[in-house]
Amino acid sequence: MRSTILLVVVIIFGAYEGACQETVFGLLKKNEKLADRYFEERNFQEALNLFQAAARKNPRDHELRLKIARCHYFLKQYPKASDSYEQYLKAGQPFPPKDLYYYAETYVTLGDYKKAVEYFRQYLVQTPNDSLITEKIWRLDNIQYLYEDSLQFAVRSLPQLNTANGELCPVPYNKGLLYISNRKEGGLVEKIDASQNMPFYRIYFSPSVPDTTVENAALQFGRPTPFNTELSSKFHAGPLSFYDRHRKMVFTTTSEEAAEDGGRGLQLYFAELRQGRWKPTTAYPYNSKEYSITDPSISEDGKVLYFSSDMETGLGGQDLYRSEYANGQWTKPVNLGNHVNTPYDEVFPYLHGNTLYFSSNGHPGMGGLDIFKVMITSTGEYDEVTNAGYPVNSNYDEFGIVIDSINTHGFFSSNRKTGGYNDDIYEFDMDLQTYPLEISGWIRQKEYNWSDSSDLKVLPNAKLYLIDNIRNVNLSESVSDSSGNFSIVIPWFSTYRIRVVGKDNDEHIVSLEIPKHRKLYSKHEIVIVKDTFKSSVNPSVK
Repeated sequence: MRSTILLVVVIIFGAYEGACQETVFGLLKKNEKLADRYFEERNFQEALNLFQAAARKNPRDHELRLKIARCHYFLKQYPKASDSYEQYLKAGQPFPPKDLYYYAETYVTLGDYKKAVEYFRQYLVQTPNDSLITEKIWRLDNIQYLYEDSLQFAVRSLPQLNTANGELCPVPYNKGLLYISNRKEGGLVEKIDASQNMPFYRIYFSPSVPDTTVENAALQFGRPTPFNTELSSKFHAGPLSFYDRHRKMVFTTTSEEAAEDGGRGLQLYFAELRQGRWKPTTAYPYNSKEYSITDPSISEDGKVLYFSSDMETGLGGQDLYRSEYANGQWTKPVNLGNHVNTPYDEVFPYLHGNTLYFSSNGHPGMGGLDIFKVMITSTGEYDEVTNAGYPVNSNYDEFGIVIDSINTHGFFSSNRKTGGYNDDIYEFDMDLQTYPLEISGWIRQKEYNWSDSSDLKVLPNAKLYLIDNIRNVNLSESVSDSSGNFSIVIPWFSTYRIRVVGKDNDEHIVSLEIPKHRKLYSKHEIVIVKDTFKSSVNPSVK
């Protein structure tokens, strides 16, 4: 009897254990399908959490390891993506072509260009005749060309604006800077974007406070405040673009209506400044709940609009589009075509005169999103796409550039400091003077200050001494020839004076200021007035 009872008990436990295993594995499969759905919806963080939970239960499932690597890649967690791909590789599993691409791009972002080229070449074996990958390989093998103009740029972070969260897409406005941020706000209830596990993006304004105590100092910015609550959204708000002398704008906000899959895309709206407040006016007519339209850039007259979108008419990823305002309405968006767009992402267009700046991870670059520019011809065609180079670009993401009207100063966004979605705002100066710099010209003299130009005479064999005003040291010397021609080398940026000693040992002091930014050079004339022992003209580099 006891034997019979024992047998019954064993059978019951065996059946119970089998039912439990079926329940556990069923739950894991259910969670994995949910994770796949999250991944398709680009909710990579939730997908990653579920994939990792499934992998802990089933560590030998190599497909799960591959899915985890993809999540890390799209979350811009490149070291973790590399580790996950490495584990998959060590298991002897074959790489699907798309993962070879992701793995190569991961190494580009990590700065290991040799490894990146190795996996791009493996990708070409599986996907031959991909000219874009061939161009990427060439760029990485010749990456030094993107460093050629680096001395003409100065880039600096803005710690008074940046936080441990994201700050991006700066726009100069009203003696300050507008930008979007998902920084944590005060309050008992905080709305979270589950796809990044971060607060939603809001628009902020920080006033600029010039530092008058330091020559050529970077701008300082005051405490940020939320910008115009009328433009707020339950979810994300920004980026934006102004026109009509900052009296009108087009801005991005999350759709109020969910798509069929439950996701909410981004849409464009217009607003006008009325009695000191921004009031939303109309929606862009081609908004849709089925795709996103974002990153607007509009011409000053409000007639040409560029934006990025993932609509189905694109080449893949996000593409750039153009729309025109004619006869009181916006034309249907036109894709910029495969000269500008790639099968990957082109985002954050910025129209600056007849040049379109944008960011891309499809065109060959230094890694992640790079900033590119393309000239728009008089016929509306797009010229050669060129990389902005280092130090504006890095092996991480750079995007959201704006430039002043004289092409010397601007801002952009980058996650180069810590990666991921911790984007920061950077300020830059461009077209800077490079050193050493050689200037040349001629020396003339006249007897009296009131003499006209016809009385100017050549000052031959004069000695010129270059003096650094800041360091108060004599740096170099030169001698004018028999025709009064001279040349002198400027070693670095500073303020200078030139001591001129004539044949009669008369000394004359000439001030010399080198502009911060490069300009076209011409011959420089120094005029010495003998009766006053000082120059009547202070030369400068022009």
